[in-house]
Amino acid sequence: MSGAEAQPSRADPLRLACPHCGLQAMSVWRKWGLTCFGWEKPVACHACGQSVEVNSFPVMAWTAPFILFCVLAAALMALGWRQHGLVLVLAGVLLLTGIGGLLFGIPLDKRGRTDPQAVQRARACRESGS
Repeated sequence: MSGAEAQPSRADPLRLACPHCGLQAMSVWRKWGLTCFGWEKPVACHACGQSVEVNSFPVMAWTAPFILFCVLAAALMALGWRQHGLVLVLAGVLLLTGIGGLLFGIPLDKRGRTDPQAVQRARACRESGS
């Protein structure tokens, strides 16, 4: 890993850090929009201007709990859901797991090569407070 590449940070639970410069690449709402509607659509990082994207594989993997939730909900409706409390709890856990994964488990990926000069400019602007 070269010096220009970003290190993962534990202070970024929503995974908004740019994989190029390590600074916040976009807002939560912008990332949510890309996660739901713009897989692998490159956008410019707000800090360094380099291209980042949301990879489709993690989005599809975290969507699996939603699919299981829908299947379980359909089965509950067919069987009379009020009698199956444990299944309702399982359906709720699957729903919360899917939502949590989509919010906290989808990282931003690089698109293209890292430009060390753009990274230095972005970090210098952040340190100077501009």
